Amino acid sequence: MDPLVKAWSRLERSVRARIILPTAVLFAAVLGTMVYVAVSAYGSDIEKVQRERAEIFAANVASGVTQTMMEGQPNQVPDLLELARSHRADLQSISLLRPDGQVAYSTDRRLTGTHPWSDMSSFAQPRVVSAPGGEQSQYAVMRPIANVEKCASCHGRESRINGWVDLRFTRAPAMAAQGELARTLGVSTGVALLMLLAIIWWLIGREAVAPLHRLVGAMSRAEAGDLSVRADEGRSDELGVAARGFDATLAALRRSQAELEAFYRERMVRADRFATVGEMATGLAHEIKNPLAGLSGALELLADDLSGNPRQAEVVGEMRHQVSRLTNTMESLLSFARPPKSKLRDTDLNAAMEKVLFLVRQQRRLAAIHVEAELGEVPHVLADPSQLEQVFLNICLNACQAMGPTGGRLTVRSRVAEGRVTVDVEDTGPGIPDNVRPNLFKPFFTTKREGNGLGLAISARIVAEHGGNIGYRCPPGGGTIFTVALQPAKPAAERPAELTA
Repeated sequence: MDPLVKAWSRLERSVRARIILPTAVLFAAVLGTMVYVAVSAYGSDIEKVQRERAEIFAANVASGVTQTMMEGQPNQVPDLLELARSHRADLQSISLLRPDGQVAYSTDRRLTGTHPWSDMSSFAQPRVVSAPGGEQSQYAVMRPIANVEKCASCHGRESRINGWVDLRFTRAPAMAAQGELARTLGVSTGVALLMLLAIIWWLIGREAVAPLHRLVGAMSRAEAGDLSVRADEGRSDELGVAARGFDATLAALRRSQAELEAFYRERMVRADRFATVGEMATGLAHEIKNPLAGLSGALELLADDLSGNPRQAEVVGEMRHQVSRLTNTMESLLSFARPPKSKLRDTDLNAAMEKVLFLVRQQRRLAAIHVEAELGEVPHVLADPSQLEQVFLNICLNACQAMGPTGGRLTVRSRVAEGRVTVDVEDTGPGIPDNVRPNLFKPFFTTKREGNGLGLAISARIVAEHGGNIGYRCPPGGGTIFTVALQPAKPAAERPAELTA
C-alpha cells in the first residue's frame, strides 16, 4: 500500500476517533445526568403527593374511628378498618394502637398484640415516618386519636390521646412509576444519542473526511507525477487554506520543473559540445605530443653542438624548457580527459603522507620551508595509493609555492572527524585572494606563470571518485588550510565484489 494512503487511513481513523468517541462519552454523561435528575425529581414529586394523600386518608380513617366509637359501636371498628384498607392499593395495613402503644386491632393479624413503636411520645402530632424495622420500601402515617369531651366518659380525662391509627403504605407504586420513567427516558435518550452521533458522523464525513480524502487523492496523483492536479474547491475553512497552499506548492514545483528541464537541456547541449571539444583536444594532444618528443630530441642534439656558444646555448635551453612545459601540459590534459582506472585497496593514509612529505623535503628550491607532520592514529582507507599520493603531493607543492622564496611552515595533520578520515594541509602563506576562490578547482585556471591549471581539478576529481570531498578555508590571520575527507575502509566481507577482486 502506498505510504500516502496509509497516512490517510491513520488520519481518517484519528479524526473520527478523536471526535466521535469523546463526543459520545460527553453526550452520554450529560444525557445520563439529565435522566437521573429528571427521574429523581419526578420520583420525589410522586412520593410527596402520595404522602400528602396518605396523610389526608389517615385523617379520614382516624375521624371515622372516632365517630364510630362516639356512636357506641366499637365492634364495627374492625369492619371500618377493613373497608378503608380496600380503598387504597398502596395501603398494606391499618392498625389501631392503645395509649401504651400495643396494637389493639390490625388488618394484618401478625401485628395484633405487638408493640411496633418503642417511643410513642414522638407521635403527639400526625407524622409520616419510615416503617419500623428499617423497611426502605414502606412508610407509616401515625395519626393520634384525640381524647375529646364525648370520649371522657369511657377513657377518662387523664390523657389527651386515646390511641393512634397506624397506616402502613408501600413505596412500590412510586418506585415502579420511577423505574418506568427511567426506562422510557433511557430508551429515548439512547435513541437521541445514536441519532446525534449519526448526524455528527455524517457532518464529519461531509465537512472533514471527504475534503481530506479528496486532498489526499490529489496528493497521491501529484506523487505519481501528475503535477496538473488541483485540490482547491473554493472552501473558506482551514481545509480550503491547506488545499490552496498545496496548489501553490504544485505551481511552484511545476515552474521549478520547467526551469530544471530547460537548465538540463542547456547543460546537455553544452556537455555534448564539451565532449566533442574534449575528444578533439585529446586527439590534438596526441598529435602534438609525438612531434614534441622529436623536437625535444633535436633540441638536445642541437644543445650539444652549440655548447661552445653561450648565447646560442641559452636560447636552445629556453626552447627545451618551453618544449618540456608544453609536454607536461599535454600529459596533464590527457590525464584529465582520460583518467586511469583507480585500483582500490586497503591503504595506510599515514604511510602515503610520509612518502609525500619525503618527496617535498627533497625539493632543493623548498629549503626555506619547514615541514611538520602531526599524523594521528587513523583507520585505513580504500583508495588507489598512487592517485592519493598524487593528490597530496599536488596540494603540498601548491602550498609551498604559495609561501614563496621567503619560506614558511607547512603542517600536515591526519585525524578522524565525523566518521571520516581527514587530512589537513596548512601553510603560512598569504592565503587565497577573494577573486580567485570561485575558480580554484576549474580546469585550466591558474595564477602561476609556469602552471597549466589542471592540478587541483585533477585532485578534486580523484577525491570525488574515492567517495570523499576536498575543500579549503582561509583563517583571518593568514594562510590556507586544504582539507581532504575520505571514507574509512570497510571490512572485506562488506565491500562490493568489484572492489574485493
